[in-house]
Amino acid sequence: MPGEAPSLETVIDDPLRDRLINAAIEVFGECGYDGAGVQQIARAAGLTTGAIYSRFRGKDDLLLEAIDAIVPQEIERLLAGQVNDNAVDILAQLGSYLVDEQDESSILLEAIVASRREPALSRKLDKRLVEDFMRLGKLIEEAKAAGLVDAKYDTHALTTFCSSVSLGMLVHRSLGRDMPSHDDWNAVIGDLITALLPKPLAPITHLAPASTGDTPT
Repeated sequence: MPGEAPSLETVIDDPLRDRLINAAIEVFGECGYDGAGVQQIARAAGLTTGAIYSRFRGKDDLLLEAIDAIVPQEIERLLAGQVNDNAVDILAQLGSYLVDEQDESSILLEAIVASRREPALSRKLDKRLVEDFMRLGKLIEEAKAAGLVDAKYDTHALTTFCSSVSLGMLVHRSLGRDMPSHDDWNAVIGDLITALLPKPLAPITHLAPASTGDTPT
């Protein structure tokens, strides 16, 4: 029935669910959130709407699952800290990824726009984006703790900057803007991360003469 959450077993191993998500990616990409209907998605998957409502709460859940399904697994692994690289290397890889082709760009942007009109979608999308924001903040905190990022920089400010760049690239891509080459972009990312490194203490050159212990006459 609509509104029931799928079981864990259903989520892990359900080929029909995968078909529905793939159909949702196609339909949302072509029609946008407002133009896509549950019946249309079910028809594209060769299934009935009952197959959708037995696995998802509705169109909102399908949209969010479609976004998740096309985010590269490597990015999820990076954010989840399941790689051996240090936090700075992970941030550099995430920055480099921004100039790659991303199939989820138009769908994510569509979700952001639609969430302004759909309170239920807004709450779900906000929760998802906040989770990503917090994971990115955790990476920055780990980099600080390891002495790889100067502790003088506020974690929230750095996380907001990174998130803003990511969303800004999303808009650029949706407008069909040319992306910089990987080499040029990585040069910028590398210099930005280098700028965040803790600075060595400047040599002290203006010390007062050491006291000899003699009293002036």
